Amino acid sequence: MKINKRSIFYILCASNHDTGGPKDLHQLGQEFKKLGKKFYMFYYPGNSKDPVHKNFKTYKLPITDKIDDSKRNILIVPEIDQAITFSKKFKNIQKILYWQSLDNFFITHYSFQVPKFIKSLIKKPFKMIYFFNEITQNYFGNLSFPKYLKTIYLNFPFKNLLKVDDFDLNLSQSYYQYKILNSKKIKSYILSDYIREEYFDAAKKLKLENKKNIICYNPKKSSRFMKRIIDDNPSIKFIPLENFDLKQVISILSKSKIYMDFGFHPGVDHLPREAAILRNCVITNKEGSAFYKEAVSIDERYKFEEKRKNLNKIKLLIKKIFIDFNMEVKNFDNYVFKLEKEKLEYKKQVLEIFSK
Repeated sequence: MKINKRSIFYILCASNHDTGGPKDLHQLGQEFKKLGKKFYMFYYPGNSKDPVHKNFKTYKLPITDKIDDSKRNILIVPEIDQAITFSKKFKNIQKILYWQSLDNFFITHYSFQVPKFIKSLIKKPFKMIYFFNEITQNYFGNLSFPKYLKTIYLNFPFKNLLKVDDFDLNLSQSYYQYKILNSKKIKSYILSDYIREEYFDAAKKLKLENKKNIICYNPKKSSRFMKRIIDDNPSIKFIPLENFDLKQVISILSKSKIYMDFGFHPGVDHLPREAAILRNCVITNKEGSAFYKEAVSIDERYKFEEKRKNLNKIKLLIKKIFIDFNMEVKNFDNYVFKLEKEKLEYKKQVLEIFSK
């Protein structure tokens, strides 16, 4: 890539979305702002009068609805199909593909690029296998549709799904994306992220004696196995973290003792890290990025395959955490220490990738 003092960076971002991907894109914009780089956020689709989600307004980043398609400028594109399709209209600008999630690339490619007839052919065997998996209570373990799609897509060369040469640089949000892209002979550089200061500030005021026997989880990414855990523990209070603003999420995680993430882990998700910072014990499956110690670096005793035989083991672990919480939460000290260093590591990555 060729970056000079006249270069303008444009960051494509979905409007009014508060998920991990948009968070990372706003963090990158914030870092550009600190470095004095000229940049703009470009929100799609462009029909929203107020495209900035309320949780990102504090960043106060510059916005534009026009992109200068010049060779000296750089367009940063998330791996979502709508963003990739939008980027094709620009022929001169340098392009960076930011792989925040492989799973979302496959899901959105399937949703917007696969013909209806082919979709029906793809879904039929999944429905049969899924039905068998349900009646056998997870004989195959986790069997989400994103995982099924990923299994299919990873058997195809990426050149059949994406014109990789259209992009001058590839970035990976975590070791998970980096490793799989590398196996497909796509070179990438890791550009991770970090947790917002509000969580660290709240952690300094937190008192363990105020913690309650509560388990939090993310219903938007949870698998069917999470529902089985909830059904298997009817006396325990589970709180789904949805439709809350930043302050409310901090307040709830400051009171809970456990955060569970039995989803498909498309990248290194924010919520498990935010929960750990607010002194929650984190329990996950072994899907996606959670499979890799480099990505989700918690002790293996807190990671489970989504199989029926593990339901009782999870129940016993919950009981142990609730009883011996002050001891159990210490097992996450190294994880939290690593999370405290993420911001500094992120700044180094940004400087190395965009140093001009």
